[in-house]
Amino acid sequence: MERADVQGLMLFAYKQHPRSRFYLLNFKGGQPREWLRRVLTDITSGQEEHGSLYRFNLAFSARGLAALGLDEQDLATFQREFVQGMAHPERSTVLGDRYSDDPKNWQWGSEAEPVDAIAMLYARTEEQLAERGAELEQTLDKFGISRRVEEVALPEDGREHFGFADGLAQPFVRGSGRRRQPGDTKIATGELVLGYTNAYGKITTVPSAKRRRGTREHPDLLPGMERVSFGHNGTYLVVRKLEQDVAGFWQYCWDAARAEQAPDLTARAKLIAARMVGRWPNGVPLVDAPDAERKPVAGLNDFAFRQSDPEGLKCPFGAHIRRANPRDMFGDDAKEGLRDANLHRLVRRGRAYGPRLEGPLPQKPDGKARGLFFVALNANLRRQFEFVQQTWINSCKFAGLSAERDPIIGKEAFDFDDQPVPRLFTVQARPVRERYEGLPKVVQVKGGEYFFLPGLRALNFLCDGSD
Repeated sequence: MERADVQGLMLFAYKQHPRSRFYLLNFKGGQPREWLRRVLTDITSGQEEHGSLYRFNLAFSARGLAALGLDEQDLATFQREFVQGMAHPERSTVLGDRYSDDPKNWQWGSEAEPVDAIAMLYARTEEQLAERGAELEQTLDKFGISRRVEEVALPEDGREHFGFADGLAQPFVRGSGRRRQPGDTKIATGELVLGYTNAYGKITTVPSAKRRRGTREHPDLLPGMERVSFGHNGTYLVVRKLEQDVAGFWQYCWDAARAEQAPDLTARAKLIAARMVGRWPNGVPLVDAPDAERKPVAGLNDFAFRQSDPEGLKCPFGAHIRRANPRDMFGDDAKEGLRDANLHRLVRRGRAYGPRLEGPLPQKPDGKARGLFFVALNANLRRQFEFVQQTWINSCKFAGLSAERDPIIGKEAFDFDDQPVPRLFTVQARPVRERYEGLPKVVQVKGGEYFFLPGLRALNFLCDGSD
């Protein structure tokens, strides 16, 4: 991997830079190319893990690339899903973005509120973020670029708003130069970075663009005479703003515990929540501790399903972690199952927004918005991100289940008459299974878009059209 050319977000979660700010940019009426020239040297590459007080990365929607000079012929070399955009009706059907999640209800990313680029700024402290953010906003104002600002951060305790440890199951990318952790599945470089060998043993397709001017070596080249591999060392970036109803989630768990007349309501409510997620709040997987939370040890991601829990008696089949990454549970044997699951892995870089709702198992809403900025990188939008959403997360028949979806991020269910159907969650057990009905919808899509994260040479090309 050419780490000096890829943007740093591909390789690093920037844990040393927990304070961050996402700028959702609109280029209309502005001078985006001149602005890009100004900030080009600030962009962080894959070689810069330590040292700087800041990290800065930049990605563009198809609309944004068009504003920077790529024409229809150029954009046709990108994946169809990216060119259409996340809010396109065809993409909404695949992702299940209907009813309350319909793009017409989004804060940004819809046809009414389009986004041309996302600028992601990371800093060590809030003061440093404010200082560097003010400088960035001055350049945006100078070149007439409007923006929507989203404050996001890595929580100090490493837990998302529902209270569960986040970011544990990440794949190890070949050639990244990172240290592989126990349980991290190794995936091919081309599953993340365009222009490299993917899991099928083939070089990933690289979008191209017409050269718009001559080069130093060939100054007489006419515009359009030569094409460049614009997408080499780039990747596709998925961004979704997901609002979480923390009080609604825990209230349901408490009510379910009361209905069961559990002697210890707190312990039972926590167990019900853990079964929906597949892990305890501290990150310990249910396959290792099915009945009670225990102290976490090294290797929280070092487990499989087929041998340790083939019948789902420890971690329910419909739990979120099984749906998001089935590991070895499908296929004729464990090796085949793991190989097939790894065809759909994502590299996640999400961050939380909004204040934490106080309380060990908080049930009282405070009226404040909070949630997750889901950020994921993948080389193939359809085979990776969209497959996971459609075939695993939102499937009503996942692992032989019937009429239920992911209990955490699954979509609303409606019958053929467009009437709402109660959301279900099944816990496999002996002698009889347990069935939870009427699950609330606790995650709402508030915005989203597909972006392209170019390599540094491609960013330079956007500035002058030659290199």
